[in-house]
Amino acid sequence: MNKQQAQSIFDQAHQIDSINFDEFVGRLYPDRTDLENIELTHMNLPEFIYLSKRVFQQFISEFENRENTLVLPFTFTQAQIGTAQVDNQMQNYFSHINSSNITQAESSLIWLVAYQVEHGFYDKPSRKSSETVSGSLNKLSEKLNLIETNIYNKQKEIEKQFAELENSKKEIQSLISQKREELAQITTNLTTSNTNATQIAELLNKGTEQGSRLNTLLEQQEQNKSAADKKLQELQDLYNSTNDKLTENVKTVLSQIEEFKKQVTANEGHLSFVEGKRSFFEERIKYLEDLIGREVGVSLFETFKQRKIELSDPVRFWRVAVPVMSIAPVAWVFFLFKNQAAIIDINVWWQVFAINTLKTIPAIFLLLFSINQYRKERNFQEEYAFKSAVALTIDAYASRIKDDTNKDRLIMEAVLNVYKTPIEERHIEKKPNKATNEMMKTMLETTRDLVKSGK
Repeated sequence: MNKQQAQSIFDQAHQIDSINFDEFVGRLYPDRTDLENIELTHMNLPEFIYLSKRVFQQFISEFENRENTLVLPFTFTQAQIGTAQVDNQMQNYFSHINSSNITQAESSLIWLVAYQVEHGFYDKPSRKSSETVSGSLNKLSEKLNLIETNIYNKQKEIEKQFAELENSKKEIQSLISQKREELAQITTNLTTSNTNATQIAELLNKGTEQGSRLNTLLEQQEQNKSAADKKLQELQDLYNSTNDKLTENVKTVLSQIEEFKKQVTANEGHLSFVEGKRSFFEERIKYLEDLIGREVGVSLFETFKQRKIELSDPVRFWRVAVPVMSIAPVAWVFFLFKNQAAIIDINVWWQVFAINTLKTIPAIFLLLFSINQYRKERNFQEEYAFKSAVALTIDAYASRIKDDTNKDRLIMEAVLNVYKTPIEERHIEKKPNKATNEMMKTMLETTRDLVKSGK
């Protein structure tokens, strides 16, 4: 790909790498408390987040060096999605993430992973070993972020239920206070309301019954609150135990990083040795390229030369056939007309003359065909001789051009012309000569008149 295409991909990778996936997950699943168990079409949610960060960080790392992008294609074909351009797939991924369409974003992500795997920089062997440890830390970090998001969502749900419980408790307590005030007022006015004693007793019984029901509801709410507190404590314990395990894993990874650093130091020594031999390797590579270029030219020369030799037999055949076919019509004409003078009747004489003339036409056409065939085979032989000579000079002329673009254009045009078929490209319809047509027409009319007059 060219420099503009590589820069476009590099800028889009930076843009996508700045996405806050924690906010994206919270926006996409605000009420879910089991985010680590969410399954997409081809992967689960933690794998999607991890692959997203890894793939675009890999693009940034690979496209920082222009030399890495010279041989990478701008267009790629993947079995599920088909053929597409890299920057278009990045734009599709970014737009799907912004529109919370995670299923379509997953398809674009799989296409980009296949592109990196196909072209060898998804997990390069030459990368430092610490990148593997960094990938493990990223996976652990993503799982920890999802657990924190789950706990946060569960805590919001519990707080919401607790607030509802508090509101219900306040309503019940308000209702109890109201009923108690009514009961006190009824008791205070009992002496003055003997006539309404029965009614007051009924109201008291109803109030007592409602109070019992309210007490029952209050006890149920207290039990629900206790269960919610217990569940919150279990979640807190789970968070603490998970945090302790992650701390232990981080310590283990840090110790491994120290070991990897020692290995990296040893590898740097080996790399320095290889860099010291770089000039020697470049000299050998240039020598091999020059040798291969000359061998290709010689091989092409031998191929055309062999074809030229194969055409020698047909040329010799038609070279002999042309004189033979030149003599044969003369002999045929002599054979046809040797008894012409013996005919006395003038009408019969013209009829025989016309018939013999028609008999000579195939021999003349056969002579013309032989001459034309010899000329064609000879042209083919000259064409392949010319191509074999040109094949030896392509590499020599190309090496004198410094500009790679002009060099490639020269080689391409030369090879196209060398491989072009020697058969004539201009398909011109061969029209008979006007004078020949007139002569044939006159002979046919004369013959027709002689035959009619003879009858």
